[in-house]
Amino acid sequence: MRLFQNASIQRKQMLAIMLTSIVALLLACAGFITYEIMSYRTELVWNLTSLAQMIGDTSSGALDFNDPKPAEDTLSALRVRPNIVAACIYTKDGSPFAKYVRSDVAAGFSVPKQEADGHRFTYGRLILFHGIEQKGDKIGWIYLESDLGRLTARLKEYAMIVIAVVLASMLAAFLLSSKLQRWLSEPILQLAKTARAVALEKNYSLRATKKNQDELGMLTDDFNAMLNQIQQQDAALQSANESLEKRVEERTQELESSLSLLHATVESTADGILVVDRKGKVVTYNGKFVAMWLVPAPVIVSRNDDELLATMTDQLHNPEGFLRKVRELDTHPDAPSFDLIEFKDGKVFERYSQPQYVKQEIVGRVWNFRDISERKQAEVKLDNLHRQLQDASRQAGMAEVATNVLHNIGNVLNSVNVSSALVSERVRKSKAANLNKLAILIQEHPHDLAAFLTNDPKGMQVPGYLVGLAAQLTQEQAEMLKELQSLGANIEHIKEIVAMQQNYSKISGLTESLAVVDLVEDAIRMNNAALVRHDVQLVREYSETSPVLVEKHKVLQILVNLIRNSKYALDESGRADRRVTVRVAKNGGDFVRVSIIDNGVGIPSQNLTRIFEHGFTTRKNGHGFGLHSGALAARELGGTLTAYSDGPGTGASFVLELPVVPKERTHD
Repeated sequence: MRLFQNASIQRKQMLAIMLTSIVALLLACAGFITYEIMSYRTELVWNLTSLAQMIGDTSSGALDFNDPKPAEDTLSALRVRPNIVAACIYTKDGSPFAKYVRSDVAAGFSVPKQEADGHRFTYGRLILFHGIEQKGDKIGWIYLESDLGRLTARLKEYAMIVIAVVLASMLAAFLLSSKLQRWLSEPILQLAKTARAVALEKNYSLRATKKNQDELGMLTDDFNAMLNQIQQQDAALQSANESLEKRVEERTQELESSLSLLHATVESTADGILVVDRKGKVVTYNGKFVAMWLVPAPVIVSRNDDELLATMTDQLHNPEGFLRKVRELDTHPDAPSFDLIEFKDGKVFERYSQPQYVKQEIVGRVWNFRDISERKQAEVKLDNLHRQLQDASRQAGMAEVATNVLHNIGNVLNSVNVSSALVSERVRKSKAANLNKLAILIQEHPHDLAAFLTNDPKGMQVPGYLVGLAAQLTQEQAEMLKELQSLGANIEHIKEIVAMQQNYSKISGLTESLAVVDLVEDAIRMNNAALVRHDVQLVREYSETSPVLVEKHKVLQILVNLIRNSKYALDESGRADRRVTVRVAKNGGDFVRVSIIDNGVGIPSQNLTRIFEHGFTTRKNGHGFGLHSGALAARELGGTLTAYSDGPGTGASFVLELPVVPKERTHD
């Protein structure tokens, strides 16, 4: 039907008439042929039954005298019936008595097994079994098999007749439909012609001519009425359009005035302003931005985003961090952003970004850049003075040194206490005391020890008891050795902390090339007992990283404190699903990142930059020294320690970044 979708209505009418005629004719022919087939099959069964009855009556005497010769002669007369394929006479007990087989099937014919009276059509054959009776008694059966060749020939004749009738009908339907369709389609074509003229000329004053009072006449009236309405609406629309154009012109003038004022305001600000759309494409920027970023004139003219971004990043001290921040905002388009960016020439800009909304939908983002180089230089000078005071205070003030030592050692002592408590508990519950009872029992039988061990019921249990006791003591020994090794590691860490604090203002400790995963596992072992005791699930996510050149005790000091802080945060959260994730991964080719991530109480945004200050803490019994000293240790190692959190109740992440080779050693 798809071939006629775009055909004219005349062709479609002719097709509908011809298809209707042909389908009706085919259905009638199919019904006639079906009736003929059923009648022929019924007639064939009746004829075959009559033939079987005649053969049975003729062969009854041969069955009585058990003489198959007359029966075979009777069956051989079936040669005059070409439709009979085979025939067979059976005795009363079902044994073949006489048979006839048509010559063309004689080679492959085998006498079928006798069946009950009846007939069936199968594989182009009609098979009939009929009983032979004499004086009311059944004395045998006759089998007749007929082909359906005559039925097939008749069907071919019917097919030829149907084809001839269908072709003649198609010709008659075509001639008749070609005459009638003009009478039916002419009003429709006239209406279509008028509609096309209206569409092409946009002349709504045209009207279709009504020729009849039938449904097409009603359609013509409705079409003309519709044209009348469209003509009136078109006139009203033209009037409204002229009025709208006038209003748009007035509003455009107002908008140009507003934009001029806005442009003057943006150009007068002290900040460099860059505006991008929701896809990050540059929309506009002010002159201050061009002056601050030293944007070349060709880039200003071309307004090429890639060239502008290259101009900006080429001037930065850390272009990767700048680009990473931009990519993070792609995944969180509704988040504001504030950070500092440093230039290679020492300039420092404040960068502030805020999403812009229209009807609660983000349409873009405005970036503000403010040059704070002078203020930053003053802050650096002030920070250097403050650091000098801190260094002097830390070297001269024994109280602060003692506080740091006690805090770091206290973290490790918790694990020491747990390990020693476990060892004491296992020693107290050890089965070794039962050896004394066993020795007393053996001493009671010094002269008949052999008979006691082999015949006495108690003595017979001694060997088995000794085997079980030995296995249990071996297990206890292994468990206590494991705890003692952990205890030794923690004590060694305490010694390193003390040595670090003692030499804080002197020569730095031993620098080693170590696998970061091994350092992390050492820190986990020092906290493992506390994590297990507080039902904290530990998840390890390790990637392959390069070894780092660091002072081992400083890294352990940072990691042990971070894992313990996560445990405290989980305790305060009250969560049942307490989880700490320790992740080790590369950060570029020169740094390794260790992340300690918990799902604890989280950190308010206003505290994210304060938690590393000396003495700042939010924990009830905290001192505010752990993260401060950890940040100092990370800086001394050439790395950084940073914190991230989406707010209270969302957990927190602490990230320690360590250089593969410290900056001062990169030339070695």
